[in-house]
Amino acid sequence: MQETGTQETGKAPARPPRTRQPPHIRRQMITEAARTVIAGHGLHATTLRDVAAAADVALGTVTYHFTGIDEVLAEVLKSEMLIYSAPITDAAQEAATGRAGLDVVIDGLLASDERAGEHWRLWLDFWTLAAHNAEYSAWQSQIYRDLHAVVAGLLRRGHADGSLTVTDPVREAVEFVAMLDGLVVQSYLRQSQITPDQARAMLKSYAWQTMPARD
Repeated sequence: MQETGTQETGKAPARPPRTRQPPHIRRQMITEAARTVIAGHGLHATTLRDVAAAADVALGTVTYHFTGIDEVLAEVLKSEMLIYSAPITDAAQEAATGRAGLDVVIDGLLASDERAGEHWRLWLDFWTLAAHNAEYSAWQSQIYRDLHAVVAGLLRRGHADGSLTVTDPVREAVEFVAMLDGLVVQSYLRQSQITPDQARAMLKSYAWQTMPARD
């Protein structure tokens, strides 16, 4: 007997057509997808085809917006500074005292959650790029100058409110960030012997021993 109605054809149902997004939205979609892929697999294990698949766009769409995987990572890091780092430094500058602001920086940038791990794995990949590319190096240097300025401002405020003892806020800010960087490398690499919890404790110990509250 012949069946009526919809018949099984053995074929998968057709995919609904993609909604065409404006170029700036497609670029943002690609960047967000790339962050997850690169953070999970590393820059050198990620291809533009991987990024396209994660973003659910054609490979040609990715190559329209980006010349290569290095440029994709640079765009990811620019986004990271806005969505991850900026809220931490903004909150630090709103803290009640300079020392409280440093606590916010330490707790935020050396957090123990997976999101912090993703952020720093992306940065570790980008450091390699910046070492060999003048444009990326210049942008990274500006990021450091901005962070130095934030920390120096917290140190000045801490000295004024008595929560810190500071003699040279510019130099001491550079030293603080340099120690932060070293602890990042030590604590966010896979199978590291230092945990982010330990890294935070080390940086706080350094800060409070070298810049104690004023009597």
